[in-house]
Amino acid sequence: MKRTLLLAALFALLGAGAFYAVYYKKNNNASRVSWDMDFSVAGTEKIFKIFLADRLGKSITLERQADGRWLCNGKYPARPSAVNTLLETMRKQVVSYIPPDAAVKGMVKSLASEGIKVELYGKDGDKIKVFYVGGVTNDERGTFMIMEGAEQPYVVHVPSFVGQLRLHYMMNEIDWRDRTIFSEKPESIQAISVEYPQQRSESFKLEKTGEANYAVSPFYSTTPVSQNPQRKGAAEAYLLQFESLGVEAFENENTLRDSVQALIPFAIVTVKRENGSEKQMRFWPLSFESRMDDGRQAVNRYFAATDSDFLLVQERVFGPVFRGYRYFFESGRLKN
Repeated sequence: MKRTLLLAALFALLGAGAFYAVYYKKNNNASRVSWDMDFSVAGTEKIFKIFLADRLGKSITLERQADGRWLCNGKYPARPSAVNTLLETMRKQVVSYIPPDAAVKGMVKSLASEGIKVELYGKDGDKIKVFYVGGVTNDERGTFMIMEGAEQPYVVHVPSFVGQLRLHYMMNEIDWRDRTIFSEKPESIQAISVEYPQQRSESFKLEKTGEANYAVSPFYSTTPVSQNPQRKGAAEAYLLQFESLGVEAFENENTLRDSVQALIPFAIVTVKRENGSEKQMRFWPLSFESRMDDGRQAVNRYFAATDSDFLLVQERVFGPVFRGYRYFFESGRLKN
């Protein structure tokens, strides 16, 4: 009997000890990550500046503006989806495992030769964190990272994400640029002109003549002025098309750029704002597809150009902009 009681007490003591060990590990050790393993940034809303630099001399600076938008290299609006993906990656990235000693040498070599330095700053310029992003594991499920000042590299991943995290730390400026070309408030537009060099009669000018009043006239003086009434709401609906127009890709390095821009464009669209600034785009048909209903060829993509960029745009996005002069007027009525 005495032995039974002794064994019971021993098991109870061991059980209590096991419970305490598990509980302590769960609530203390698991939540305490050593500084050189702490790659995640829980409060990404506190990040106001991200600086990326590689070993080739390239650098990217992303800065949060007062209105919440991000600026790339002090020049271009940054693409929101790209910035959000990076912030989400930094919020969730954690150590997957500590690499074996035999692999450390190769990881350090990778970080030294192709590592990307990541510096994070707060609103007042205070440094939040600095780490390096290197290559990937053979199965491309883990990414090599090391904290600044540390000696031990780690394999880092984002739980539930399959792929290399390095792709989110992009080093090409063009990959960070916002692809929105026109983002105009209709009420801030003073005038829009659309010129079709090879269809002069369909070219037009749309101008604000008063509060919510717009007049549409031929672009060329040789085009007869329409005698039909202007369609109610057509001008206002047209202006709405310019609230958000984005391009498919930047093609500034395309070898066809000079030869395409030497051609007569299909259309020239110019938007003038009330503050006196303006933006112009020129378009050249690039590719065609057969319509399912009648088999005729229809444009589905265009090359386009602004003063500084050569672009690829889609017909499904910019098609509503390519209206003709007659679109804004009632159809002619037959007389009895």
